[in-house]
Amino acid sequence: MRATHGKPGLSQRWENLYKDALFEADIPNMPRRIQLAKHAILDRLEDVTCAKNSQAFEAGELVALRRAHRTLTALEQLYVPGSAAKVA
Repeated sequence: MRATHGKPGLSQRWENLYKDALFEADIPNMPRRIQLAKHAILDRLEDVTCAKNSQAFEAGELVALRRAHRTLTALEQLYVPGSAAKVA
C-alpha cells in the first residue's frame, strides 16, 4: 500500500510496525511493539483524515488503518497485562 500524497514512506512505516507487532515471537516485547504500531497507525489516520485532498491517498488505506488498529487492540488484550480492564 503506497501513499500518493505526503511524505514518502509514511504508509510503509505503519505497515512495517504493524507487521513487526503481529509477528513478534518474544512475548515480553509484545507490549512495546503493539504500542509503537498503534501510535504509527493513529499518526497516519490523522494524516489521511486531515488531508485537504484526501482523494490523493490510496482508497483502501483508511479501511486498512482502522482494521489494523482493531487487530492490535485485540492482540493487546491477549498479551498486555491489564489492557482488558481498560477496554471493558
